[in-house]
Parts: sequence; structure tokens; C-alpha cells
Amino acid sequence: MVKQLVKEVIYSTYPIWKSKPDFLIIGAQRSGVTSLYRYLAQHPQALITWTWRETYYFDVHENYNKGIGWYLKHFPSKLRKGNKLTFEAAPSYLYHQYIPQRIQQDLGNIKMIAILRNPADRAYSAWQMFQNYSTNPDPYLRGIADDRTFTEAIAQELELLKSDSTPPKYPYDYIDKGKYANHLKNYYQYCDTQNILVVNFEQFRDNLTVVLDKVCDFLEIEPFSSEQIKQFQNQKYATANYVKNIGDEDVLEKLKTYFIPENQKLYELLNVRFDW
Repeated sequence: MVKQLVKEVIYSTYPIWKSKPDFLIIGAQRSGVTSLYRYLAQHPQALITWTWRETYYFDVHENYNKGIGWYLKHFPSKLRKGNKLTFEAAPSYLYHQYIPQRIQQDLGNIKMIAILRNPADRAYSAWQMFQNYSTNPDPYLRGIADDRTFTEAIAQELELLKSDSTPPKYPYDYIDKGKYANHLKNYYQYCDTQNILVVNFEQFRDNLTVVLDKVCDFLEIEPFSSEQIKQFQNQKYATANYVKNIGDEDVLEKLKTYFIPENQKLYELLNVRFDW
């Protein structure tokens, strides 16, 4: 009881002397979030020991109910931070309707970056990830492994969507996660559009310098040096290609057709087109 009271007192005073993150990377899943996180964590202006790859604060109710003090304990004191950058990368933040309002309430007009990938390719990559969980040593990840074929997984989700049933819940909403316009509109309802940078994954993969320059300009920090860019290109965090199983090509093509109207909504929302 005493320990709990002490924790509550400490957490309640965190906002006074703890710093908030400077920006968030909010998604999308399987779209290079980890790569961008690793690159930015190596920026000379970043405080690398105080950057986070998912705190599960805004998306997990149990954590959010602990209050902003619990979240801020993941970040340095204002004195320790100085003028360095701290941030969090969490692909799940893009998808839950309640998250944008929470972010606005707790972090104000914070800058956010969203990386969007061809939704059909993203779905396939996500399915492969959940397939691979079947051999993961972590019992939780093994428990959410998807043992269906890609054809089965997509067919079942499409049937649910056709019947107007409740969309599949995490983690198997391969299609819904690619309806980017819906997710971004939710953010635009609560957050200033000027504070959200949308990055195209394919350009991020193929033209790293251009995209990182754009990101640095958005964050108002110095661009990466050419030497750093070369190091990143050698690391190849974001360039791994997935291997398609026999028979999956047809399903992928059908999925790309399915996403045409959804992608059009995104293009109209952003006033930009991607080569999808």
C-alpha cells in the first residue's frame, strides 16, 4: 500500500520535470517503421538511450489508465534531455480510433510520421510475420500465430467484410489495416494535418536520401550526412523482400484490385498519388 502511494505521488509529479517525446512514428505495420526508428535514433540530435520502439501506452487501456506520469517515465528529465530529440515508434498507433484523441490530450500538437506501404503487399508481409510466429520462442507470439494459408486468411476476411460483420480483430485484420484513408481521417479529426507527415514506403525503400531529407526537414533537424546514408543503405533495414508462396500471386492481384477505391480515397485525402 505504501509503495503504491509513493508511486502515485511520483507519477503525479512527472509532468513537472519530465520531458515529453518530440514526435511519434505511428505506423503502418510492416511498412518500415522499425527501419525509420533505427535511422532516426542514430541522428546526432537524438538521445538514443531515450527513444522507444513501443511503450504500449496509447493503445493498451491498462497502461493508459496508469496516467501520463507512467508514460513520461520512459523519457528523460528536461535537464537530461536538453535540446536533444526523444521519440516513440509504435505501428499500432495508426489503427485504433481512440488513440488520436488520447495523443492530442496528453501530448498536444506533437509531430507524427506515418509510413504507408502498398496495402496488398503490406497484408502479405503481415501474414508472413504471423506465420513465422509459430516457431517463435515467445509463448505469446506463438499463441497469435496464423496457421492459415494466405488465400484462406484473405478469403475469410473478405467474407466478413461482405456480410457487414464486425471487422476481424487484431492481429488478423490484414485488409482493414490497409484502409489508410479511414485511419488518417481519424487523426485529422483531432490533430493538425500540418503536424502529420505521410511517407511512401516504396520511396523510402528505393530512394532513402530523398525521404530522410524530407523527414529531417519536417522535424526541423539537420539532414543526415552522406556517410550516414551510406551506412543505412548497407544495413538494409527496410529493403528485405518477401518470398511469395506458389498460388499467392493470384490472391495478391485480386487484393490489389480490391484496394483501388480505398487507395483513391487516400490520394484524394493527401492530394498525392502513390505508385500502387
